[in-house]
Amino acid sequence: MTTRLTSFGIDLANPNDAQWTRHRYLFALGVYGWTRVLVWANDHDDAIEELAEWCETHAPGLFCDDAVHELFAEATTEGYSEEDAWEHAEVDTIRTESHWFLSWEVSVIEDPTREEILNAQRDERRPA
Repeated sequence: MTTRLTSFGIDLANPNDAQWTRHRYLFALGVYGWTRVLVWANDHDDAIEELAEWCETHAPGLFCDDAVHELFAEATTEGYSEEDAWEHAEVDTIRTESHWFLSWEVSVIEDPTREEILNAQRDERRPA
């Protein structure tokens, strides 16, 4: 089992990478954004992949993989080509190497300021 590192309500996906990466990304996930994850990466694409890796262990319920596969199957049954079926199934999603997120359930701040991090830590709407 992987240890879950947190800092006052924000999960730390890969803090050991902070020394050699150029950026940090503060993600808010889920319908209400209550899952907050800080990721270190050199670009946005790498950050999404690191986030997906973290979610595989700590929050697999945030993926919409089953829904995407169901939409793909429905589209192919309706006669869509494979390429068009994937395009149809992946609308409003963020695709990683092995998973999908619903795009409206992911928000991100690139290189958040100290104030933005503190605001995320003390957000009163988040359940205790």
